[in-house]
Amino acid sequence: MNKQFLNALLCGALVLSAGTFSSCNDDDMDELKGRVSVVEVAINDIKDQLSKALKTGASITNVVEKDGVTTLTLSDGKTITLGGGGNITVEKNENNVIITVNGTEYVLPMGSAANSLVYSPEYADGIVNISGPAVNVYFLATPVVNAAALADATFDIAEAHEVKTRAGSDLFEISGDVTLEGDLIKVPMKATGVEPGKTYAVAIFMNLSGTAISSNYFTVKISDGFEPVPDEEMEEAIGDFEIKASYNANTLADGFAEMTINGAELLKITDFKSLFTTLPDNAEFVVASKGNQPEGKAQEKYDILKKSLAKNGTWAFSSRPGTSFNDNAERKGFLVNVIADNKVKAKIYVMINDELAAVDFTAGLNQAEAEWGGREKSLPMGAQKIDMQATFANWEEDYTIIHNGRAEFYEKWAGVMINTADDDNIVYNDGDKLLLGSIGEDYAIGSRGLYWFYRGFAIYVPEALATDGKYKGTDNKDYSGGEGYGYDFWLGQYNEYIDNPTGFYANVASWNVTIDEKTGEISLPATYTGYGMRIGVGVAYEYAYGVKKIGGADQLGLFFFNRRLAPEGATMPAPKP
Repeated sequence: MNKQFLNALLCGALVLSAGTFSSCNDDDMDELKGRVSVVEVAINDIKDQLSKALKTGASITNVVEKDGVTTLTLSDGKTITLGGGGNITVEKNENNVIITVNGTEYVLPMGSAANSLVYSPEYADGIVNISGPAVNVYFLATPVVNAAALADATFDIAEAHEVKTRAGSDLFEISGDVTLEGDLIKVPMKATGVEPGKTYAVAIFMNLSGTAISSNYFTVKISDGFEPVPDEEMEEAIGDFEIKASYNANTLADGFAEMTINGAELLKITDFKSLFTTLPDNAEFVVASKGNQPEGKAQEKYDILKKSLAKNGTWAFSSRPGTSFNDNAERKGFLVNVIADNKVKAKIYVMINDELAAVDFTAGLNQAEAEWGGREKSLPMGAQKIDMQATFANWEEDYTIIHNGRAEFYEKWAGVMINTADDDNIVYNDGDKLLLGSIGEDYAIGSRGLYWFYRGFAIYVPEALATDGKYKGTDNKDYSGGEGYGYDFWLGQYNEYIDNPTGFYANVASWNVTIDEKTGEISLPATYTGYGMRIGVGVAYEYAYGVKKIGGADQLGLFFFNRRLAPEGATMPAPKP
């Protein structure tokens, strides 16, 4: 705790923000009496200032002590300066500043320049009506914000939604300079993605000196005849910008330009301004309207793009795009406008260089088909885990029966190495398992990276349980005899090949058999009774702009468990209806 005591002789200097009082003449008693009165007035003035600060909810943003004088800066921009004179102490801790004046204690919190933002309606109904390009909306910050503090603040739409239905901050935007009118903050707001005749609830977001403050909700009514002014219809004054040379800038017809950025770099940058050497004053960034984006993915993924780029240039994909926006051969990329002073200063197609798009992920792997354990060992009954990658590494002992000479898969698995054209490592096998290389990690930002999945599941009657006529499928066919081992128990009904976005398959889940998406580890439930299984397993690499399946096919192969041998006491499950 930092404690400072400011006690001095009655005739010492007492300094206020309103003025300065200098020393007295010890030999002049009349003057001394006058100085006593002055000190009393000054002390009362300090008390008044502190009392007002408490009433208005002010906080202290800074405390400076120099040459025996302490200056308190309040969140409304005012200062209280304390020198010698009277009996004044200042005690500061992490949360508060405690000022004691002649025995009266004033506790003011340490804090930012404001801690609340409240909508101030202009009309009795409290509704903001929008029928033109923009309207002004008023807010009261508590404590009151001064012009200097407001100059460093940024404003945005915290959230907006049509009453009872949709939601999204892209329904409105801040348009123009935010100013003060008395103690009220005037915020110009423009409707962008709204519908005529609808009513919305909106909240404003203010960032003041690093402190994030959201207003309360207020009601906005859009007129029946409202027509938003699209960015492309704004007056154009192309110029005052220069794209960095490293982004291969090209000038196109009709005022357009294009730039190319490395796909991994685009995932790391946080500010679009960093792509330019020159920008106009007051530059703002806007993803051009959906109709003006190139046809294809740029229009399909428009909502993602719009939410990814803030007006001040702050950039980060709002969610994984799943495309590099290069699907339209005639016009690749997505369109971004630079706006200043309500004029379009630049129209730039941003093209992504996806280094992984043309990379071959087959890694020389042919699909495997083999039986784990063969006739030498079997999975026990009950809950357990099967580490698929460990079985691949130990294939010579684990897969003793390999179909159609497909041992080549296992021979190549431990040496998997997938690189870019520049020989940057994307995926590799360290001898035990698949891992991402450095460029693979970079491109997987915001994505799953390597993930494992099922690609089919079938129930088998193990050879050890095969008895002619004992096991029949739902089609009433006998799957238990013939060659001495069984085939698909419920052929066709539970042997499905339907993709599932989560990486799991409904038919597998119905048996409570799961796969760990990160490791490829398969979990069998406590209800597992030792029956035979055929499981199709695959692994893929998901990155920001696409998905690549390792091995190049839908699966790494088909892997059988307990097809020949079963544990003692194993039984087949009852047929499902």
